[in-house]
Amino acid sequence: MPPKIGTGRKNPNLQDMLDTAAAVGAERIMFTGNVPANDRGVRHWLLVQTPGWNAGWVDRGDREVGHWLGTPVTGRFERIAAPQRIEVKTAAEWFGSTPLSPEQARQAWDATAWYIGEAFKDQKLGKTPASTGTNLWAASLPYSLDPEQVTDDIATELHRTSGQHHLEHLVAGESFSTHEDCIPLVNPAETPRLESFAYVDGRFMYASLCRELGVGPGIRLNRADTYNMLDQDPYARARVLVRFKVPDTWNHVGIFGVQHRKAEDGWYYPNRPGAIGETWADTSELHVAKKAGWLLDPIESVVFTKTTVNKDGATVAARPLDTFANRIIKIRERVNDDPEMPLAIKAGVGAALRAIMIQTIGAFSSRGRSSTVVAWSPQDVPAQYQPTMRREGKAFIYKVPTIESSQIRPYYRPELAAQVWARGRARVLLGPSALGADTAGALTVPPQTLLGINGDAIYTSFVPQWSKPTEHGGGDDGKMGRLRLQGVLENVKTPTTKEDRDRMRVRAVKNGTDSAFFDTEFIAPED
Repeated sequence: MPPKIGTGRKNPNLQDMLDTAAAVGAERIMFTGNVPANDRGVRHWLLVQTPGWNAGWVDRGDREVGHWLGTPVTGRFERIAAPQRIEVKTAAEWFGSTPLSPEQARQAWDATAWYIGEAFKDQKLGKTPASTGTNLWAASLPYSLDPEQVTDDIATELHRTSGQHHLEHLVAGESFSTHEDCIPLVNPAETPRLESFAYVDGRFMYASLCRELGVGPGIRLNRADTYNMLDQDPYARARVLVRFKVPDTWNHVGIFGVQHRKAEDGWYYPNRPGAIGETWADTSELHVAKKAGWLLDPIESVVFTKTTVNKDGATVAARPLDTFANRIIKIRERVNDDPEMPLAIKAGVGAALRAIMIQTIGAFSSRGRSSTVVAWSPQDVPAQYQPTMRREGKAFIYKVPTIESSQIRPYYRPELAAQVWARGRARVLLGPSALGADTAGALTVPPQTLLGINGDAIYTSFVPQWSKPTEHGGGDDGKMGRLRLQGVLENVKTPTTKEDRDRMRVRAVKNGTDSAFFDTEFIAPED
């Protein structure tokens, strides 16, 4: 139904949308289209007065719950006149940047819900992709597997020493790392323009990395036992504190992420010949470094359990995420093969499945997040939260930390997230394609052509053969996890910043990939 617009307005505001939702008994509003930018100095679009509605509410544990102003955003409102609560969300939480009208978003939601119910025995979509995925994971665990959780000390260590994606701009300039052990691969002063710009990323990458992960509780090994473990079982599910040396002849991207002294400054990837570093790394990353000829000196390790005993008493692989990931993959394949589903809806369902996969992995490592509560007078801010209070316009906002609950605790599995993230960092550097083992990834392209890495995305100044479809002689056979070509531009300026590169990525996707396969006339886009 159309929103009930207040007197004197042509377009509905947030209060109009809340009142309309309340009139029809809805519990959630999901906005499609562009989300207002949350720029510094600009009041957030949720921080407005909504007469008749309180921002936030008190949960069953007598804890205030407010807005989440991060990405994706969640607003929480409670009606003053009646016990009615409404969440305000955006369709982007599920469908990303897929352009969908409200009706298309509804169809994509219904289609996703139907496929999930079919694959997971009538399971429903939750409030978020993360809650949906963790519930589906729990429902799909092997009958004989009740994985132990890691010990508290190992969990704390995982949070402190485990990174997520490999994020690096490799062109000299303001976006390049300032650390002395990092050397840019491309100098824009010497190469001001590129004949080509290629954007490559992984097809449903996370889902392809979930095979036979290790589980808790985790066992600590000293130096000698770590050496023995790696010698006897190089494919052990383990994290290793390793001291490494970049080869003296190295001229490519760094392999290991190392934390800056200030953790808030993030990670850097040493690639200066002769540089020495120390970091925690997964065995999947050690494999890549060994193949590249790096000198490694393991110091200690944490080993996870990769087997369990089934109901017949036999020792089998634990496979804590295999069933969950395989079912999501099969749904995606069924959607892709459906000849009757409109392309826009396919794109929406595919994006929703990707959101479920990515956010579920992230949720395994989440200890909860604080929420933002809004008050309209400083006197209404509880004393214990006043240190976090700040003023935005007429609003006084403050942070309320999350308290871990018994309901969330079973889903806290940071060892699973750490392994998937590490496998992703290893795969983007070196991995398989239809052309064979170790034929794809950033390390297989000439170093002077590598512009950057962003998670499972690679940016280069030429089109790698392995990124092309097999029908064009390439290595992309359509399998999940393959690094595949997403877009190409020709005759463009060298991107000196990440922002320049990201804009070029968007243009490359719009331009498509045909120019990489056929000798066709090409008109270079304006810079």
